[in-house]
Amino acid sequence: MTALDVRELLTDAASLYRDRPHAVAMLQECLERLEEPLRVGFVGTPGTGKSTLVSALAEWPTRALRELELFDTPALAEHVDATVRLVRHLEPDELAGARQAGGSAFARQSAVNSVLVLGRADEVGAGRIDALLTAKQLARRAWREDPRCAGFQGVIAVAGQLGYAGRALRDDEFEVLRALASVSRQDLERYLLSVDSFVDDPFPVRIPPESRKHLVTRFGLYGVRLAITLIRTGCESRLKLSAELVHRSGLGDLRDTLAGCFVARAEALKARTAVLRLESLLAAEPRPHGDRLAARVERFAAAAHDFRELRLIADIRGGRTALSGETAEEAARLLGAQGLAPTERLGLEPDADPAEIHESAEGALVRWRQEAERPDAAHAERAAARVIVRSVEGLLTLFVA
Repeated sequence: MTALDVRELLTDAASLYRDRPHAVAMLQECLERLEEPLRVGFVGTPGTGKSTLVSALAEWPTRALRELELFDTPALAEHVDATVRLVRHLEPDELAGARQAGGSAFARQSAVNSVLVLGRADEVGAGRIDALLTAKQLARRAWREDPRCAGFQGVIAVAGQLGYAGRALRDDEFEVLRALASVSRQDLERYLLSVDSFVDDPFPVRIPPESRKHLVTRFGLYGVRLAITLIRTGCESRLKLSAELVHRSGLGDLRDTLAGCFVARAEALKARTAVLRLESLLAAEPRPHGDRLAARVERFAAAAHDFRELRLIADIRGGRTALSGETAEEAARLLGAQGLAPTERLGLEPDADPAEIHESAEGALVRWRQEAERPDAAHAERAAARVIVRSVEGLLTLFVA
């Protein structure tokens, strides 16, 4: 499915519904949206930290995130192209509520547009200093072992408040944290057990209660404890502490996932949204010859290789295939997990010449065709190999005159 195909489909649909102004307006909006940034909606029940997470990402001046529009309110998140679903705990009832609805056959087949986030990872294990590491381990295990997580492109643990505070860490905040770190662990520890004990007087160092209240509001008590520990163990400057807090928060993991799963596939995901809206229109307001448009939608669904690539990448990374080790790494790379350019898919240098690219693609094609035709392999393994073969064949078509 290409953007040009979808534009032609929407234009033909507008002609079919030309006597229905509301339908034409909706289809025109879909056409315009194809030229706009990808829309990503952050959804979750109150208390999952979605607004804080959006704020932390929206101020991050990276190229990938500049190509996204982020929304955290239902009214603005209507008809988003991808979703980040936040939960507070990786419990069965929360995971069941986070699963995507079924929808049409095309919607189910192309439902590769969602990431699951454990949004308050610092609360895991009663907020121990190793809470983030534990949360990341739980997230990886859930993605690999819990069937309720199989439909997501990733399961990521993020401490949004910590990431936001780390990114915006100010000089005066760092100085207060450094003053706290100068107090011996034995003398300070009991004041870090609760918010009340941290903000009340007496206190073992001359820091006004207002400054301590500000810190705990910005970082959370867990973030204050972590920042003090990091300063004591080598983060002696504001920049170092900021970078380490952001790294540990999981914010970078989420950014990289959004870039790899959503930004790289923006055209396909925007096309998916447009086709789903057209499907809804055709179902709600049938017109003579509308079945011809529906048939074209079905053909798009059958040819939607981008979505098969994304689904297989998720299955490989989630450990739900027989592929492992270097074979799994090569498969994910060929599918576009590290970028869609031919050199990125083939693991070559960016300046590789066409002859090298062609030779590498032909070698990959031979290897994966053999995998696809192995009589002793399970059906699922052969099917996965066929998807990879199709991806490599797509690279070789670039060399056809």
